[in-house]
Amino acid sequence: MRRINKHSQNLRGFTLVEMLLVIGIIIILAGAVALGVSDTLDPARRAQENISAKAVAASQSIAGSELHLKNLGF
Repeated sequence: MRRINKHSQNLRGFTLVEMLLVIGIIIILAGAVALGVSDTLDPARRAQENISAKAVAASQSIAGSELHLKNLGF
């Protein structure tokens, strides 16, 4: 059986510097991913705006046609 002395403990773990280094790397990688996603989402937003504009135009056209038919007595 091995006797553990207070002075001869094998401490295993991460130092504060190592933890800060890992956190810094994670922050840098997260920033790079966020920039990449942002560049990808811009065309998607524009496409969604175009689809929404077409839907509004179509609904206005339908409403105008319904009003015209109502004025004709249908």
